[in-house]
Amino acid sequence: MRIADVVIDRVIPGLDQAWSYEVPNELSVTVGQRVRVPFGKTQSLGIVSALRENEGFDKELTLKPVLEVVDPYPLLNPWMVELGLWVAQEYLCFPMQAFKAMLPRNIRLKPYTNLAAEEVCSVVGPRPKRGRAGSRRQQLWNLLAERGPMLKRELLASMPEMRTTLRDLIKEGTIAVMRMDKAQIPAGTEPHPSPYVLNEEQARAVEQIWAGPAGSKWLLEGITGSGKTEVYLQLIHKMIHDGSQALVLVPEIALTPQTVMRFQSRFGNHVGLWHSSLTDSERAKTWQAVRKGDLAIVVGVRSAIFLPFGHLGLIVLDEEHEGTYKQEEHPRYHTRDVAFWLADHTGAKVILGSATPSLETAFFARQHLIGWIRLTRRIGSRTLPPVQIVDMREELQEGNHSIFSRALQQELTQALGRHEQAILFLNRRGYASFVMCRDCGHAVQCPRCSVTLTYHQNQDQLMCHYCFFTMDPPKICGHCGSRRIRYFGAGTERVVEEVHKLWADARVLRADRDTLRTRQSYYQLYQDFVEQRADVLVGTQMIAKGMDFPHVSVVGIVAADVALHLPDFRRSERTFQLLVQASGRTGRGERPGKVVVQAYEPEHFAIQSAMSHSYDGFYQQEIEFRKELGYPPYGNLWLLEVADPSEARAQNTVSRIADRIGVLADMGLQILGPAPAPLPKVRGRFRYHILLKGPRNPEIVAILSKIEHEELSCSITVDPYYML
Repeated sequence: MRIADVVIDRVIPGLDQAWSYEVPNELSVTVGQRVRVPFGKTQSLGIVSALRENEGFDKELTLKPVLEVVDPYPLLNPWMVELGLWVAQEYLCFPMQAFKAMLPRNIRLKPYTNLAAEEVCSVVGPRPKRGRAGSRRQQLWNLLAERGPMLKRELLASMPEMRTTLRDLIKEGTIAVMRMDKAQIPAGTEPHPSPYVLNEEQARAVEQIWAGPAGSKWLLEGITGSGKTEVYLQLIHKMIHDGSQALVLVPEIALTPQTVMRFQSRFGNHVGLWHSSLTDSERAKTWQAVRKGDLAIVVGVRSAIFLPFGHLGLIVLDEEHEGTYKQEEHPRYHTRDVAFWLADHTGAKVILGSATPSLETAFFARQHLIGWIRLTRRIGSRTLPPVQIVDMREELQEGNHSIFSRALQQELTQALGRHEQAILFLNRRGYASFVMCRDCGHAVQCPRCSVTLTYHQNQDQLMCHYCFFTMDPPKICGHCGSRRIRYFGAGTERVVEEVHKLWADARVLRADRDTLRTRQSYYQLYQDFVEQRADVLVGTQMIAKGMDFPHVSVVGIVAADVALHLPDFRRSERTFQLLVQASGRTGRGERPGKVVVQAYEPEHFAIQSAMSHSYDGFYQQEIEFRKELGYPPYGNLWLLEVADPSEARAQNTVSRIADRIGVLADMGLQILGPAPAPLPKVRGRFRYHILLKGPRNPEIVAILSKIEHEELSCSITVDPYYML
C-alpha cells in the first residue's frame, strides 16, 4: 500500500500537520501535486508533501483513500515542498500558508492547465521617422517597446482608445499580433555582448563568484556607482550559456522599470517580470514559463523567491539591506534566509549586493560565513560627491524658518540655472512622531535602550517600545532647559509647495505612496525624469536607492535625522543607509554632484559616517551597540502581537499569553512587556506587544509555535524589522 502525506488546504488550529491517506492503485500521485481527499464529514483539497510505502505503518489502521488528482502536473516541485515545510517551521506558520505563497492566485483557485492561446502584441520594427513624438501611434509603440509583449485583450481593456491606433500600427508593420499559449514566451534573441569593459575590481568579482563552489553565498559590497549591476549582468550571461536560470530581486517596484530595461536591452525576451502590480494572468504566464524553463531570467520583488525554477543557478538580492525583503504577513519570511536555504538545497549561488549592507550581512562576511568582495571606486573617472551637513538649529537661530537651508537653496538655484536636475528626499516611512527640543535638537530617549521615546496621545505618555519604560512628556528640555519642545514633521507635499514658492518656474515631480499607485506610474515617473521633463524630483526613500539619473547634480536631504527618533534599534542603521544611498543618486553622469544634508543632530555618528562615505566607521560603532544589548546579529527577537476589536479581550489574551511564556525566562530569554503597541489601535483593533530577546533552540520554537497556532488573536514575528 502506498501512503500519501497530504497538507490540507485549511488554516485551522490543530491542522498544522500532514495527514496520511491511502493511494489507490489506479491513481498516479506525485509529491507536490494537488489532490482531493475526504476530511471529516466533507472533502478538502490538499498538497502531497510526501509519498511512502506502508513500512512501519500500523496495518490495523484503515486509511481513507485519495479521491482525485486535481492537476495533471505537480504545482510544487520537490524542493519547493521541502522549502514550504521549512518556512512553516522557521517562521511559525501553517505549511499551507507557505505553499500558497508559492502559487499565483488564479493557479491556486482552479485546476492547473496550460492556459488557452491568446493574441499577443509586440514590436517588430522601428517607427518611421515621420511619426510625431506625442502622437498616439508613437505613444503606443513606445509602451510596447518598453514593456515588451502584451496580451491584446489586456492592452485594449486598459487603453480602449488605442484600438484604432493599434490597427494602424499593425498595418504599418511596426507592431505584430500573434497567437500563443500564455505559458509561452516569445523566442528570445541571443544575449547581446556587454558594451562595457570591466575594471579590475569588477573583473575580479565576476571571476571569484563564477569560480566559487555551487551554493556559495557572497556579499558584493560596492560604493554607489561602482558597477554592481554590470557584475550581475556578466555573471548571468555566463549562467545562461551554462544552461542555468537567474533570479534578480529588487526591494521596490519603483526600481523595476530601470532594472528591467537594462536587463532586456542585454537579454531581450529571456527576461520576465514579477511584482504585485501584475494582473493575475500576467503572473500565471510568468509562473508557468519559469516552471517550463522558457524564461532564463526573472526580475522581481521578494515573492519571486518562490517561483518554480527548475535550473536555478544564481540569485541576486540587489540593495539587500532594504527592510522590504522582510515579509510582514504570514509567512513572515526574510528573503535573504530563503535564498540561503535555496543555495544549500539547489546549489544556486547567492549574491547580496549593497553599498550599505545590513549589519547582519556585514557580520556574516566579517566572520567568514559568506564570501566578501568589495568594489571601492566608481566607474570611469566619477568620484563620490562631496557632502555638506547643515545644522538646522543654527538656521533657526539666524532667522531662517524655511524647511530649506540657505545652502540648499543656493545649490538648487545654481543647478536650475544651469538646466540641471535635483532630487529632494524626505523619509517619512512608518510612524514618525517624536518629541524634540527645537533649540538643541535633543530628543527624549529611553534610559535603558538608547532609543527615542514615542508619544502616546491617548495616554499622554512617552514610552519605549523595547523595554516599555514610560514617563510623562517633559515641559522643559532636560538637555538645555529650553521650553521650545515641539513635534517634528513635514511631508513631501509641503516640500513640493515650498519648491513652487521659491522657484516658480521649476517643473516638479513627487514620488511617494500617494502618487505612485499603479505599475504604469512607476514607468512614467522614471521616463519623465530621466528624459528631463522635470527639474526637481521630491520623494521618499523609495527612490533613494538604485535609480540612475545622469543629469542630477544636486541631492538635498531635507530632514536627515527623522529616522533617528523612531523607537527602533535599527534607527541608526537605517539613517546611515538612507543618507549614503540618497547621496549616491548624484554625480553619476558627466556632471559633478553635490549633496546637502539638513539635520538637527548633525553630530550623530550615523550622519558623520555618511558624510565621509565610511561604512567601516559606521559598522564599528553600531556593532558594539548591538553586542552590548544583545540585538541581531548577537541575539534573536520574537515579537508577539495581540490584536482584538475588544480592548478588554485583548488585555485578557495578552495577560494569558504572558503567563504561558513565563517558562521561557528559564531558557535564557528576556521577556519585555506586555504593553500597548506603539500604534495601540489600528483598523478598529486594540494591539498589545510582548518582545522576546535571546538565544534560539527547538524547545523555544515549539512553545511559540503552539501559541501562534492556538491563540487566534496573537501573531508572532520572528526577527521583526519594524516594531510599530
